[in-house]
Amino acid sequence: MKNIYKISISFLLLIALSGCSKDFLIRTPKDELSPATFFQNETQCKMALMGVYSALQPNATPTQFYQYDFMSDNGLCEDSWQGSKEIGDWLTNSSSWAPYAKWTQDYNIVARANQFIQDMNNATVSDAIKNQMIAEAKFLRGYAYSDLITYFGDVPLITKVQTLSEAYVSRTSKSDVLTAILADFDAAASVLPVSYGSSDVGRATKGAALAFKARILLYNGEWADAAQACKDVMNLDAYHLYPDYTGLFSEDHEDNEEVIFDIQYVQSQPQPWPSSALQFQVWPTGNATCGLIDSYYMTNGLPITNSNSGYDPQNPFVNRDLRLAASVVLPGSQFGSSVFIPANNASFTGARARKYADLENSNAINICTLNTILMRYADILLMRAEALIESGNTGQEVYDLIDQVRARVNMPKIEDVEGTGLSQTQLRAILRHERRVEFYNEGTRYADMLRWKDTSLVHDAYGYDKTLLSDPSNPSKWVFKEIDLDKRTFDAAKGWLWPIPEADIEINKNLLPNNPGY
Repeated sequence: MKNIYKISISFLLLIALSGCSKDFLIRTPKDELSPATFFQNETQCKMALMGVYSALQPNATPTQFYQYDFMSDNGLCEDSWQGSKEIGDWLTNSSSWAPYAKWTQDYNIVARANQFIQDMNNATVSDAIKNQMIAEAKFLRGYAYSDLITYFGDVPLITKVQTLSEAYVSRTSKSDVLTAILADFDAAASVLPVSYGSSDVGRATKGAALAFKARILLYNGEWADAAQACKDVMNLDAYHLYPDYTGLFSEDHEDNEEVIFDIQYVQSQPQPWPSSALQFQVWPTGNATCGLIDSYYMTNGLPITNSNSGYDPQNPFVNRDLRLAASVVLPGSQFGSSVFIPANNASFTGARARKYADLENSNAINICTLNTILMRYADILLMRAEALIESGNTGQEVYDLIDQVRARVNMPKIEDVEGTGLSQTQLRAILRHERRVEFYNEGTRYADMLRWKDTSLVHDAYGYDKTLLSDPSNPSKWVFKEIDLDKRTFDAAKGWLWPIPEADIEINKNLLPNNPGY
């Protein structure tokens, strides 16, 4: 059941009031909720906790999960107003919308979590309920800070409700923030249950805390600890690969055994505008690049650049990794009730996202209740494989972990195509390729680019020449020619971090100096 994010307007009033401390404001209101009279039972505490969870939802267009693929080599959104093109073109500045939106969203989660933890300490509920809900809030705080240090580096570490005199904070070193993140995840994992009943599906679990701990450790090069955290998730035996890759992203198969943590949406609280259904089903701006399409292997496990692969450049989608057709609306493929003809469609690159397009939704303009998966079991397998590779372990377990992910889509084992006894460099390339094709349009590719610091991944975005894909009655005459559609050049002066938003610096000069290049 998808009911975790039903929250009341009353609680938002509670949040607004909770920071007031003057004596003349300490009164019992007759028409709304107050911290002094709230938190009296489990229902009220749960309502407040859902207010923290609700802050996970995107707070602006550029923080929608799919925008991060547009910022990477996987995609392109030519509409600059959506905020991702500027980032994808490496033209970010301290006034850019995306950094400001991400910064404010994450600190909103932090502020709500801190307030909730403070108020729960005085709640009139059992210690068991109190400890579990505080653990959930700590998980959410750890999640927000993981996001912040990934994109901004050193950031202010705030772990309690601030007074006005404490508001002008300085940035804390990334390493110290990481220590606090790990403490939050460890505290959460030590308390949270492995699973919930159906009425509480979507709340943070022990597995979620361990999984996000693994991710932030991996992102920061703590290979041994990251590998162990992944193993801890695996040892729970609570998650497994869902057998149907396509169905994994369908509303009919939500909350399946692969999902570790997601954002839950319901009719009363659907995806914020613009939803994934609106972006991919109605608007033509959610484009997949030819670079992404070309990265999917043939079903024999060979890349299309291999002369033995059997690839036909004028019949390019035959015998390809099934994740390609499951993830991308390709020229000549079915798109809703019609066939996708690039020349007849406003799609900029001639291909668009299928994953998360919610094509069965007949009301895509107005509402989309498809959950957004933030962590799934396939990531645990590939994160452990990466951590082992980077720590110098190139043994059989690495092959087995990647082979599990490939087997789900009937792709050959590494041993049967790339071979055995491979070097760290060879396995690293295999792992990074697998992440790209497995997690396309799930919001992870851009973060992978940032942490890998691989400048070769920053290059122009190519699409198909749509004028050569024009005859719907005779696709055999189509000519698949790739053309340069968007110039992208890595800016070494800025490096791999986003700027602290100028709007916040104007309020608090203690946030200076900004990141290099801004």
